[in-house]
Amino acid sequence: MIRAARDADIRIIGPNCVGISNTHLFNGTFTMMPERGNIAFVSQSGALGGLSIYTTKAKRIGMSKFASIGNAADIGFVEILDYFRQDSKSTVIAVYIEGVTRGRDLFESLQRAAHEKPVVVLKGGKSEAGSRAALSHTGSLTGSAGVFEGMIRQAGCVTAPTLDTLFEICKLFDYQPLPKGCNIGIISNTGGAGVLATDAASEFGLPIATLEEETHHELRQFLPPMASSHNPVDVVASGGRREYRFATELLLKDPNVDMLLVICGVPTFAGMTQTEHAAGTLEAVHTSAKEKPIVGVWLAGDVGKPGKDLLETNRIPCFDDPALAVLCMARVADYAKFHHHSK
Repeated sequence: MIRAARDADIRIIGPNCVGISNTHLFNGTFTMMPERGNIAFVSQSGALGGLSIYTTKAKRIGMSKFASIGNAADIGFVEILDYFRQDSKSTVIAVYIEGVTRGRDLFESLQRAAHEKPVVVLKGGKSEAGSRAALSHTGSLTGSAGVFEGMIRQAGCVTAPTLDTLFEICKLFDYQPLPKGCNIGIISNTGGAGVLATDAASEFGLPIATLEEETHHELRQFLPPMASSHNPVDVVASGGRREYRFATELLLKDPNVDMLLVICGVPTFAGMTQTEHAAGTLEAVHTSAKEKPIVGVWLAGDVGKPGKDLLETNRIPCFDDPALAVLCMARVADYAKFHHHSK
């Protein structure tokens, strides 16, 4: 069949796939059309890729293109990656891969793509048992996990540890600018969440920024005595819209801060609204002249959801867990470092 198709100058995708979709033109799959957005996604697994569309749609994470390549008898990762790289409607590329058949070609296509836009890779079959499952699933030999990880890094791509983080990392790439460095600033109204974020930053190699003395001074002047003006900044539970706006403005202005994590445990007392902390954060972002990535963590479940939705609507990614937010920021910082060095 493949020989006949090539003789007729016809390309084939699959078999053992769910098809392709372009959110600006058509849905050539037997799953739903993704939410329209800027993430291009190629998956070796048809069902996993197709079902991911339901998850991303529920989270309002938009895609530009989706391609399921299955057993890749003709068109494979190399061709799809080269197409996504040149696609002006795609700002970031997500990849789910189990096994490699054209190792050198794959490496070069990933490298070309990562030079143009962020590429986030989720590898299946990293364990011995997972490798056997991948062989029976798509007929792919997964190879050494360590060698694959090294190849991904050398190509300038970043990895995602789980399916959920694959799209969360992509969302951060899509929504926010790249940082110029890897020093992180943290604002919170709950000391515990600030501590967890600091632990995660240390684990993922993001230095806690040392704030300028002027920043310390202004924070001390404005915040209540029990607040912490050191990074992580704790505006304490009484901090509302004004405090979040002021602290966000100062940390975005501080030259030692390359990226900012804003955490809020939404209080249900003192007459505070569910969205005022998010509104204060947004006011600071809109008045700031600094192009720095900013990420939110809004706690308290349904109580925090209106504030989280407000941030997400304004393209500030917002998470439920400080560690997940910091992981995503670390991957963006890794890519930014590669991107700046490759220029």
